[in-house]
Order: sequence, then C-alpha cells, then structure tokens
Amino acid sequence: MKKTLALATLTAVSLVAPSFAATDSEVQQLKQMIEEMRRELQQVREENRQLKREIEQLKGVKGAPVAKASRGFISKLGKKVDFYGFFKIDAAYSDSKAAGKDYILFALPEIGSSNDDDFNLNFKHSRFGFLIKTKEGGYDIVGNMEFDFYGDMSGKDDPNKAGIRVRKAWVQFGRDDWNVRAGMDWMLLNQLYPHLSNFPSGALMGNIGYRIPQVRFTKLFNFSGNRLTTQLAFDKVWGDAWKDPLKPYIDTGSDSGLPDVQGRIAYDFALAGVKLHLGAIGHYGKEQVDLVSGTKYLDTYSYGLEFGISPTGWLSLTGKIWAGRNLGGWYTGGVGQGVLYVDSQGLYTKLTDVKDSKPTDAKEIDAKGGWVELTFKPSPKWVFHTGYGVDNPDNDDFKYGSSVYKKARTKNTMYYANGLYKMTPSLGFMLEYLRVKTDYDFLDADGTVNRFQGSVLYFF
Repeated sequence: MKKTLALATLTAVSLVAPSFAATDSEVQQLKQMIEEMRRELQQVREENRQLKREIEQLKGVKGAPVAKASRGFISKLGKKVDFYGFFKIDAAYSDSKAAGKDYILFALPEIGSSNDDDFNLNFKHSRFGFLIKTKEGGYDIVGNMEFDFYGDMSGKDDPNKAGIRVRKAWVQFGRDDWNVRAGMDWMLLNQLYPHLSNFPSGALMGNIGYRIPQVRFTKLFNFSGNRLTTQLAFDKVWGDAWKDPLKPYIDTGSDSGLPDVQGRIAYDFALAGVKLHLGAIGHYGKEQVDLVSGTKYLDTYSYGLEFGISPTGWLSLTGKIWAGRNLGGWYTGGVGQGVLYVDSQGLYTKLTDVKDSKPTDAKEIDAKGGWVELTFKPSPKWVFHTGYGVDNPDNDDFKYGSSVYKKARTKNTMYYANGLYKMTPSLGFMLEYLRVKTDYDFLDADGTVNRFQGSVLYFF
C-alpha cells in the first residue's frame, strides 16, 4: 500500500513538474524513480501470488504440520535450554518417632516417649532444573543442572529459611555408542532404584548409592535390538568428617588421596516377548584414619546384582541385591554405619563422637541387603508401586573385645505401597503407606513407624 501511494505521488509530481519550471535533469531523475517503483511493485505482486499458491496447497494437505510451541529459552550463546521440574507438597503422619521429619531414614527405639506420633507438612521435595542438548563438531553435548529445597541454611524446621540444594551439575559429550560425563550425578550403584514418595528412595533401607561428584565413561553395544551397557566411574570417597579443628574441611575419604572406582555392566534384552534387564554393580575405595598409633587405611567396597522383568507394558518387577563393607555416609548402606571407632572411653560409629583427641582403633562394618518392587500401570492416569527392602549390618562388627556398641542399628526393614493419579497431564495426587522397622539388638528395644503420606504434584 505504501509503495502504491508513493507511485501515485511521484506520478502526480511528474505531471505538475513542468509548472514549477523543473530542469530537464530533475524530470529525468523523477522518471527513473517512477520506473524503479513500478518494477518493485510488479515483483511484490508476483511474490504475493506465489505465497497464495503455497497457502492453498497447504490447505489441501490433510494433517499439515503445525508449529509446536517452543519450550524453555535461549541462552546468551544461542543454546536452547529446557526448563523443567515439579512442585510437590507433602503431608505426612507417623505413629512413632523416627530419624527425620520431612522424610524417614530409620525408626527410633521405643524407649520413653519415642513412640509418640508426629505430623509434618513441607514442600522441600519440589524440584527444578535446566537441560541443554547441542550437537557440535560431530559430538552430542548435554548439560544438566538440577535443584531442590533440602539445602542446609540452619533454619531448624523454619520453612521460610529452606535452602536451595544442588542435586545435579554435569556435562556429557560423546557419540551414538559412547559418552563421557563429568560432574555431580547419581552413582553407578544407584542407576536402578525403588519409587517412593518418602524422599530418600530407600536409603538405609536396602537401596545403596547416592549422588556424588564423578567422571564417568559409558560404552554401548547393540546386538539385534538388545543392548549391553558398560560403565566405569571415578568418584570422590565421602568418609567421616575430622573432629580436629585444625582440619575442618577434611574427611577420611579425601584424606586417603585416592578416588573410589565404580563399575556397572547391564544387559537389556527380550525373551519370548518379555523384556529383561540384568546388571552387575560394584565399587572399591579407601579411607584414611589417623589413630593414636599412626595412620590406618580402611576399605570401602560393594558388589551386587540388579534386575528387571516386564512381561507387559503395564506390569514390571525390579530389584537389587548387594553386599559390602564400610557403606556408611553417601553409600547409604549399613543403616548409615560404616566404621566402628574405639577410644579409651567407648565405641562409636561417627568420628566426631570420639571423646579422645584420636581413636585408638577403627574397623569396617560389613552389611548386606537389597530391595524388590512391583509396578502396576493400569492406565495412563494411574501408576502403583509396592515393595520391600532390607539393610542388615553384621552384628559382630559392632563388638570390640568384650565391649559392644549398644546403640547399633542392627537391621532396617521397609514395606511400602503407593499410588499416583494424574488428574491432568500436569496435576497429580499421590498416597503412600510406609512401614519401617529398625532393630536394636543390643538395646532389646526395637522401633517401628507407620507413616501415611499424601502429596500434591504439579509438573512443568
């Protein structure tokens, strides 16, 4: 429209130009401009006709593609960033006291008022993260950062002071059948896990492994639709914190000067229409403890098997069995007890509890356990889980000479059932029953907690 008006204006000017006694050169320039405008107008008309033809063709094609709404945002360097997460509001009632309020790790021994009930309401399981995927120089590059609200800001249960905690922070590069990942991510021991609404997902109740800084190498092999996954990782060993005020940032794991080594090999295949998963996991590392008599190195290791069976798309059975030594801390085994420390005044399972300046001796605690879970998905809106787990330390390892560590948690067992209903693709409601039984064989006073938890989830 603007070009048409300009053309009309120039035409009018050319007609009246002689009355203004314009020079021959000015008249010639005006004629050239008019001719250029005519050519441009003709080109615009042709482009419009072509565009109309393309629109008509699209209208005649059934199911023509519709542009999808873009997710996430674009970073400063032009990378597409996906933003994801969920809100999770938990209300939980427990009929007895346990280690933890927002979640349960183990039941306290039923002595005195420990069997008093408890109610809690929190939002800390809510989560958000950023995922970036690019392809550069023939390499697939992925980056992931993820956070929740279980950070420690010394709020002492004050919900207004909940801290943001880093869950994941890693970068991965590779090609179709191999990749290298570096940063904070789940251990290789914990690639298969039970699905609980209770936050730790079976930690100290039969599921070993946690998130840890690592460098991981993965190699894939494909055989006629079946897949063999081999993985090797070097991780930081998380040991007990030093009680020495001159060494506030040192723990027995980093003090060894060595990483731990983790490995995993898994095979996914189908047999007579049934999907199967079989895997082997393990790790080995060392910790260094400074005793009165000098330095002592302690082993930490584990070995185990993981499995999965899916006869149909709506039913599956998964699980893991394991055994090992010195699995406290981030390995989440031995009901959180990895080492027995000895000094002149007693026995302890935390280095910071030792009364003397240094322990006189230290020895590893063995443990074994596992978990099994049945998953049932009757429809896209419903999913149910039920399972069992156990963590069983070796009672003899809580003994030293004629002394016994009486506070030892000698066994921890969980039974659970939960159901998730998605009212919409984004809005869900979850109910869970969790029963935790913790044995204290040397106190003759076991603990049992029945926990009922309801959750509202909003995925984005």
